[in-house]
Amino acid sequence: MRRWPAAVLLIILLFALPACAAAAGGYTVTSASGYIPDRPPEDPIPVEWWQVPPQVLICSLLMDTSPELLVVVNVLFLLNVWLFFGYRHIAKRAALEHETRTAIYDHVRTHPGIRLGTLAQDLGINRGTLRYHLGKLQEFGMIATATVEGRTGYFENRQKYSVLEEKVLIHFRNPNTRELLAILLESPGASRRELAERLGITASSVSWHLRRLKADGIVLQEKTGGDVRYSLSGESAGFVGECAGCRLHGSSRTGF
Repeated sequence: MRRWPAAVLLIILLFALPACAAAAGGYTVTSASGYIPDRPPEDPIPVEWWQVPPQVLICSLLMDTSPELLVVVNVLFLLNVWLFFGYRHIAKRAALEHETRTAIYDHVRTHPGIRLGTLAQDLGINRGTLRYHLGKLQEFGMIATATVEGRTGYFENRQKYSVLEEKVLIHFRNPNTRELLAILLESPGASRRELAERLGITASSVSWHLRRLKADGIVLQEKTGGDVRYSLSGESAGFVGECAGCRLHGSSRTGF
């Protein structure tokens, strides 16, 4: 398929759009009225002209110049002609040109499994703004999420971890669960009473943690006579050991 007509049109628009943006003096995207979910409720976010989807810019330009070309341009977008020019690649690179978004991405990358509340507290960003930027990073395929019993953790989207490893990292965000896993790594076959004594929490609290860990395949339960013993599953034991080693040596691979 010959693409030179689309290439010529794109070059013309690349020269025209910055001039239009400069003439307009820039703009800021704000809520029309009230709070819109997953959008910053308080702080408006400045948007440069190259961060706006091309179709929006082109249609705005044509509305003032040649409205009859709007149909042609929309057909080109429907046929994905613009993907040939690497728009998604450019937009993905531009996503990290935003200082706040870069800080979020870097923090998620070094703290895999981090939850929204912790991320907001660590970076000092309100949750509305944080959700907006996380949505953008997910849109460009830069971060991914995993959910354990309604608790969502964020990860760099590089498939570094298996499904089980992602669950371990999310559980590790709870200090008591993290210590429980470390005890089972050190003393496999511990009973609920032994775990409660070493953790300094009630046996019912230990049961709550163990129930969640068993449901995710991280902990195994075995009955020996009238006693119940707990240990780490084969796959989780190695990864828990790696996480514990990172903590002891101050490594940032797993963010602990």
